[in-house]
Amino acid sequence: MSRWAQDPEGAADALILRSLDDIAVAGQVLLVNQARSLPTVLRQRGVDCMVWSRRLVEGMAASPWPPPGPYDLALVRLPKARDEQAMTAHAAMGALRPGGRLILYGGNDEGIRSAVAPLEELTGHVETLATRGHGRVLAVRRPEAVAGLRGALEAWRTVSRMEIAGAIRDWVSYPGCFAAGRLDEGTALLLAALPRIGAGARVLDYGCGTGVVAAAVLSRQPEARLEGIDSDAVALEAARENVPSARFRPGTRLADSGRRDYAAIVSNPPLHQGIAEDRTLLDRLVAEAPSRLAPGGLMQLVVQRRVALERLLGQHFAEVEVVAETSRYRVWRARAAAP
Repeated sequence: MSRWAQDPEGAADALILRSLDDIAVAGQVLLVNQARSLPTVLRQRGVDCMVWSRRLVEGMAASPWPPPGPYDLALVRLPKARDEQAMTAHAAMGALRPGGRLILYGGNDEGIRSAVAPLEELTGHVETLATRGHGRVLAVRRPEAVAGLRGALEAWRTVSRMEIAGAIRDWVSYPGCFAAGRLDEGTALLLAALPRIGAGARVLDYGCGTGVVAAAVLSRQPEARLEGIDSDAVALEAARENVPSARFRPGTRLADSGRRDYAAIVSNPPLHQGIAEDRTLLDRLVAEAPSRLAPGGLMQLVVQRRVALERLLGQHFAEVEVVAETSRYRVWRARAAAP
């Protein structure tokens, strides 16, 4: 197994750091989707750089669109989703001055080679600066005029028709959002097994994405007080539009919600870092949940059947049960100790 499969961010960091001399970094620099040491290394070299990520990273804020330039250079870590790759390229290109360079890097298994086509559409020519360790570094220059440039988040907004809790409604999404514009199988199972929520109960949707769970809970209990947290600033933009009566905020930990009195925490939790499976957030969610629930409160999760949870849940909760399952997914319900 390649390092790109085991530790994609580490592999990407090693690739771009080894390529800095080939790039000749200079001027005002925009760093996109950085999760490791590149910002620190460049600042130690005296480079004037701004970091932009749509997702929260330890020690770095998230925002849905890059800060205004113009920049001389954009160093862009390849996103996971194909549609997000295109949107990120447009966002970075729109922040560059004419003649500015965009450097895109990532792993072969992540789709870096297929990213050539959208870059060619924008600029007409793509140069491969480096190919190392199952990854590559691509470079383009911004033309004086970029035909078809979609340089604002609103240009990527999509509205689809989706059934939530038995009702068909418009649903706003953006590239890179989980299950954009559709109800995925795991979330559908989770929603079908939602417990009855009392009037006025406070409910947290962890990893809320575009707000599907929040919308389903409110359709069944309009008086519930819904909150959601997610690491993706773009998904939160959609969630606020889809479920305006709920409260959404950025976060990766339950503590980011700032509360300890939830009647229920509901989640289809993230299990990947790029293309690599990573249980860090799931394990932390389970461990932290009891301290964020009111006495007797419950947490309900949907995960793939192969993900072992019974022992972990049993270590932190008074009661644990499977309330729904298919050949692919299980919905676990765990209840905190009553007073």
